[in-house]
Amino acid sequence: MAIVSIWEEEMSNVRGVNRQFRSRSFVYGRFFAFLVSAGAIASAAFAETGGRPALATTNFDFRDTSGEVRDQTAEHEARLEAFNVTLRNGLSENPKFDLVALTCQTDQCTAKDPGLDVLSARAKTAGARFFLFGEIHKMSTLVGWVKFAVLDLNENKPVCDRFMTYRGDTDEAWQHAAKFTVRDIEKHCFP
Repeated sequence: MAIVSIWEEEMSNVRGVNRQFRSRSFVYGRFFAFLVSAGAIASAAFAETGGRPALATTNFDFRDTSGEVRDQTAEHEARLEAFNVTLRNGLSENPKFDLVALTCQTDQCTAKDPGLDVLSARAKTAGARFFLFGEIHKMSTLVGWVKFAVLDLNENKPVCDRFMTYRGDTDEAWQHAAKFTVRDIEKHCFP
């Protein structure tokens, strides 16, 4: 509001094109100085809170509705573990946030076991501001889905909720999906 009134005041006192150009430059300069000052204050306040916000992540759940006859449980468990490791390693390299580990003793540490309520409370206790959870769903040998959400624990609302597909049920396909998920989280949840 103050910026608008300064702008109107400056423009009402100006006559002629050259003076109007100088006044706009003056107003823009003042506005730029205001933005720089606000940025410095925000940066100082952000640094006092410990720097980057913390992100806690769970293991992703897995669901298979493909109806394939052959038992692939061991293969899917290994691929899911590799997916979770790749996801965490990729997110740990992001300079926008710190990754926080959740403590899970006997449960799977997923949204289903012990559940979102328990894990979000653990994430808050660990000092996390954001909480990531998700699921991989195998539709068929050719089609799989990755669904995930990031919650802002301070605001108690989702930051993003994404749904992606990938092709194939191989180690390479799952690794590609994990790397793509990392990039998607960085692009759409923490721009």
